[in-house]
Amino acid sequence: MSKEPEEISTMRNAIKILIRSLGVLEGKKTFCYDCTYAQCHVIWETAQESKISVIELATRLNISKSAVSRTVDDLVNKGYLERTPNPNDRRYVDIQLTEKGQKTFQEIEQTSRYYFETILESIPENKREATLEGIQTFSAALYHVLKRDTVE
Repeated sequence: MSKEPEEISTMRNAIKILIRSLGVLEGKKTFCYDCTYAQCHVIWETAQESKISVIELATRLNISKSAVSRTVDDLVNKGYLERTPNPNDRRYVDIQLTEKGQKTFQEIEQTSRYYFETILESIPENKREATLEGIQTFSAALYHVLKRDTVE
């Protein structure tokens, strides 16, 4: 077996730490209180629009429509979301936050803003711009590879 190139090893190790750290945040329910991380993302994306469809949520989250539907079902049962028939096309259902969902979103947003401000402040000021650019570049590349692999 050949030795892994140093760049790949460095990236793999940094991503493992990132994923584990995010898992710790999820386990503490830091952002999402009594919701799973997936439910938190659905709440977040739903809050960005007054109403959104399951299909649009699936597209934005890059996961299957059936996975989003199950997550939405759970959030409806918990009282965070409500479904309403789409007035323009009865075949579609719009999803929107309930009052409880809006309050939870505001708490999630406030808590996540605090955490990310704290993280950003921990990065030396002269490296912040490069760090943010690197995160954006990596995210775009990851999204591209995931999209490509789900199409093939």
